[in-house]
Amino acid sequence: PSSAVTVVAAVAITTAALDNGLGQTPPLGFNPWNCFGVDSRGGCKLVNPHLPPPGCHPFNESTILSIAEALVRTGLRDAGYEFVNLDCGWTTGYRNLTTGRLIVNREKFPHGIAWLADQLHAMGLKFGIYASASKTQCCSRKYGPSANDGSYGHEKTDADTFASWGIDYLKYDDCEPFAESYKVMRDALNATGRPIFYSVHGPVGAEAVGLANAWRTTSDIDNTWGSFVKRAVLNDQYAAHAGPGGWNMPDMLEVGNFFDPSLGNAESRTMMSLWAIAKAPLLIGTDITLDRDPSDSTLDILGNAEVIRINQDPLGEQARLVHTSGASQVWAGSLDGGHRVLAAVNGDNSTAVDVTVDLSALFGEATFVARDVWKGETWKEPVSGTVTLKVDPHDTLLLRLEP
Repeated sequence: PSSAVTVVAAVAITTAALDNGLGQTPPLGFNPWNCFGVDSRGGCKLVNPHLPPPGCHPFNESTILSIAEALVRTGLRDAGYEFVNLDCGWTTGYRNLTTGRLIVNREKFPHGIAWLADQLHAMGLKFGIYASASKTQCCSRKYGPSANDGSYGHEKTDADTFASWGIDYLKYDDCEPFAESYKVMRDALNATGRPIFYSVHGPVGAEAVGLANAWRTTSDIDNTWGSFVKRAVLNDQYAAHAGPGGWNMPDMLEVGNFFDPSLGNAESRTMMSLWAIAKAPLLIGTDITLDRDPSDSTLDILGNAEVIRINQDPLGEQARLVHTSGASQVWAGSLDGGHRVLAAVNGDNSTAVDVTVDLSALFGEATFVARDVWKGETWKEPVSGTVTLKVDPHDTLLLRLEP
């Protein structure tokens, strides 16, 4: 089977980024929620067959330190993954009655947050934390109606606290949010004088430009093909609003989490490709400390330097979905220096497909040197006009095209 490409009009980047000097390229790092998250009912965000029942454990000080050490040991830190972030679950659910400051859960983080930040900084990493624009953080609802660890009404106190702890990144969640809290927190962070990357879940697209360095464009993801492909498509509609200083974020990576149904390397390559060309933040959401089967390419996929280079391209232009045919998709975009990126996605889980692409319709009458990014191979013959690309089941052919 084959599919032919039609062209969508180019979309101009019209961003006016948050004026804090951060996020000139999308952030790379780790967030524990997709692999270690425990929801307000005590359920696992991900049931991991590598772990004993129930298949997950709440993240804590030792978990975060182990992840940080693995980032260094595996070379992922040096590949660009510099942030190690906390998600919901680091507080007791309450504030100090006298100071109004958040109370750290000392069972999970016995040395406190500032100490943990110091450890990560000493490893050459940066440290992120979680808060919400609400009265209660999402997972703290399990503590009952008196829980009060949301940042609404406490933005200045929390921003000052985060800065004093050495925080470098804030994920600011919704959890029945108060819309005005996002701007109040932005201003409170800026007033601390500490550079803190500001990522929000709530405002999106035009309303997020100038407000944050990254914004969620979708609801929570899970470790299925349908979930991440749907979110890549939803994220596409906000392309005009993203660029250096402010990025669309279709949630965190599930690369390495494709356990059930039987998903693996091909799906991980596809997700990594779609997030990279979208210039989305690349936040690892799998347990990189696991002793994985030799056939598991998770670490190689996450650490692929050529894919990361596309994500970190200084032009900062989000590639667009330009064609769908059945289960196949074609995505295309521009890179710095007149280079282009092309991704052909096979949504069929059982059969390889031929995807036919008219390069001249997408990029004009030009001839390119094609580089297969995942194979690390440059094609012997230059390409122009119409090309036919064979793509394996649930895989993606990712090409960097150099004029």
